[in-house]
Amino acid sequence: MNKLINKYLLFVFILVICVFPASCGNSEEKKKDDQSSTIAAGSVAPVASAVKQAGTNDIAVSVDGNVLKKSTIEKDIKEKLNTFKDKIPADKVTEVRANMKKQMVEEFIMRTLMTNEVAKRKVAATENEIKITTDQIAANLPPDKKLDAFLKENKISKDDIILGIKVKKLVLQDMGKKAKPSPKEISKFYDENKDKFIMPENVHVRHILVTLAEGDDEKVKAEKKAKIEGLRKQLLDGANFAEVAKKNSDCPSKENGGDLGLIKKGQTVKPFEDAAFSQEKNVIGPVVTTEYGYHVIQVLEKNPSKTSSLEEVKSKIAAFLEQKKQSEAFSALLKKLRENAKIVIY
Repeated sequence: MNKLINKYLLFVFILVICVFPASCGNSEEKKKDDQSSTIAAGSVAPVASAVKQAGTNDIAVSVDGNVLKKSTIEKDIKEKLNTFKDKIPADKVTEVRANMKKQMVEEFIMRTLMTNEVAKRKVAATENEIKITTDQIAANLPPDKKLDAFLKENKISKDDIILGIKVKKLVLQDMGKKAKPSPKEISKFYDENKDKFIMPENVHVRHILVTLAEGDDEKVKAEKKAKIEGLRKQLLDGANFAEVAKKNSDCPSKENGGDLGLIKKGQTVKPFEDAAFSQEKNVIGPVVTTEYGYHVIQVLEKNPSKTSSLEEVKSKIAAFLEQKKQSEAFSALLKKLRENAKIVIY
């Protein structure tokens, strides 16, 4: 259930994060069918109509008179299994099918309850709110990913986004003044979680790499070692580090002049780490050999470990607590709606 809640909170609370695609991967696209229900868009068919068309044997679940058919579930499972057939071990297919069926039923229940509730309370989503939401999603996508392609890949329809906006408004209405964390709550969270605000020691480094290949013999290795030593000499003689890196480095970071940004201990291979954290600032260090090849490293900045102050992290804590409050309110609302609904799983 938690995964299902997180999926809908993605839109309900505009939680656009790095795991975004994974969270949305099971969302379904709305499909129109004159008499049958669909999982994705939450379109539903009255029980009488569904029974008349398919009989009770084809009903998987009914929620306050709306039904999801077994045939619809089987069709969607088949499509998904075909998509992931090369990634699912044969002995796990039965388990995966069962989990997918359970998830589809839960999604249908959740979506139907929420759709009915926003309709009952006459909650609306404006075009401006829809634009703001889609803009926020687009802003959090990787640079090479277009919004339309992302939505299509993850089968996210405009109706999904609209429902998310409406449910968020519904939750905020129920929360009232409690939606925003108080200064006292923020301060309390900071005091109880100071270990989470420790910034470990880090260094800002840039480097030039001459790679070693698996088949390099001693002669080739010597030639590459001579090359990196020559590049280091150019730097010691005053050559521009970024320009030398861009022209000669084998690392993709060459496009940024060899800049790797801030690194913490444990993020790089040990010889590189030892050199980066022991070198003096701005010094062109000696050649370092790692499993990747030969490096020349320059440390641009050294930052000791420190604990961020409350003032520095106040806004992040507030955002986290606000999100947590909304998530809890959403769960409470869903629980209440389930308790008061007529749900039959066949």
